[in-house]
Amino acid sequence: MKAVSWWLVAVWLCCGTNMVWSQSELTPRYCGVQMGRSEWLQKYQASPESYAKGLDTVLYVPLTIHIVGNDNGGGYYGIGSLVKALCTLNEDFAQANIHFFVEGEVRYINNSSYYTHSTVLQGAQMMFAENVPNTLNCYFVNDPAGNCGYNLPYAGIAMRKSCANPTDHTWSHEVGHALRLPHPFLGWEGGVSWDGSVPHSFNDPAPARVTYDYTFFQDTLILDTLIIDTALVERVDGSNCTEAADGFCDTSPDYLAARWVCDNNGQSPTTQKDPTGAIFRSNGNYIMGYANDACQAIFTTEQKEAMRAFLLDQRAYWLYDQTPAPELGSNLPSLLYPTPTDIVPANAVNLSWTSVFGATHYQVEISRLASFPTAVTDEYITTDTSLNLPALQEDRTYFCRVKAFNDYQHCGETGPVSTFLTGVSVGTQQVVGLNNWTIVPNPVSPAQPLFVDYQLDEIHAPIWQIRLLDALGRPCMQQQVAVSPGKNRLTLELPAQLVPGLYWLEVSDEGGVSAKKILVQ
Repeated sequence: MKAVSWWLVAVWLCCGTNMVWSQSELTPRYCGVQMGRSEWLQKYQASPESYAKGLDTVLYVPLTIHIVGNDNGGGYYGIGSLVKALCTLNEDFAQANIHFFVEGEVRYINNSSYYTHSTVLQGAQMMFAENVPNTLNCYFVNDPAGNCGYNLPYAGIAMRKSCANPTDHTWSHEVGHALRLPHPFLGWEGGVSWDGSVPHSFNDPAPARVTYDYTFFQDTLILDTLIIDTALVERVDGSNCTEAADGFCDTSPDYLAARWVCDNNGQSPTTQKDPTGAIFRSNGNYIMGYANDACQAIFTTEQKEAMRAFLLDQRAYWLYDQTPAPELGSNLPSLLYPTPTDIVPANAVNLSWTSVFGATHYQVEISRLASFPTAVTDEYITTDTSLNLPALQEDRTYFCRVKAFNDYQHCGETGPVSTFLTGVSVGTQQVVGLNNWTIVPNPVSPAQPLFVDYQLDEIHAPIWQIRLLDALGRPCMQQQVAVSPGKNRLTLELPAQLVPGLYWLEVSDEGGVSAKKILVQ
């Protein structure tokens, strides 16, 4: 597996030991974590005043992002979606004065067994094989063992791409686990017993203790032992709050271990009874709870202090770069070309826009509709202030907007919406007689030869021009090759200096041009 240059990919847009959901079996479980209060957390909660927290200082934490596709390189989580999800993550953690930045390059992995895996142990194997040290490793996959996400304390975070939408808090929830926060309903993840054999009726008072299995969610992985523990059930009067459930006294009792929709007061529709019979409703505002995303909003004071203490005490090696985040300029990127009065060939649209101070990347959105709905919007990420677009439809109005960002700042405002018109395409005729051609292998390494298998029914010109273009339309390789009719194979040597990313291989003769995408890794 090789890393693909950070963000430099164009994105076309057209998401074993688990808990039980109350909806259909096709619905992913929210969180696969069944972790107890770790040894560190118990020690911390016994004497929180003895730990440094540095509450007035922003702690900058590095992330390594792994985007997993299938064996053929399909199904990637969109880079444009990742930009928005990073914004939400940092907005959620701003209240704790914790800020995440992307360290190094986004790493692309083509592995179907990682992309859709059925157990957290398979996820652990993925992480052990791919993790980058000294960072919090986050994997975006198609199906993380039937969950929206899970955190393995000894390895990293797996996220379902369809649960990482801009307004979702699942990623923040799993990062909270990575910083050793349990669920506020600790112990209820499997009902009132770890095997789910004794379901609890909320019409009855809760038991004094609940039992749960956290075999795979300790600080270290132990495969040959079943780890079962009990947790005190928290009471409404707070009399056992330091020992019960998550051990935080500013998180109120909660026994709801399946997702639920909060009411207008931010509380659960379901009433519960504590062991004394006291009636209460769960608070839906906690990010570490299971209320719907629209309700989740906060980490409590004690949770924030604990996460910071954990970083300083146990993850100091993550805090190697505490340089303040670079500020983006106050101006917004605006389209310079095309202008609303320009009519440009549909297959030769080159966008350019104003630069923003501090920006290292730009997110470009092109849509047929002014509302930019996902189904008809294409997204691109580039480090430049210009972009060559793939062929668009002729005689159409397109809407365009650009957002600037860098590895620290992802929440900048999007620039003003501009429009342009497309006219008749130029030079779009295909290579004469070329009815079928394929590129193998794809993805390819610069060290490998690239083969072009083609079926040429007739010869229009005995010489083809071969060009390799990067995602911005810049030529990286040009050469001429002799071709023959019938089934044939061309062997091409790619430039050794190619950086990983998306490219176009273009073949042309005197009559036309044909092109295909390839991924260099």
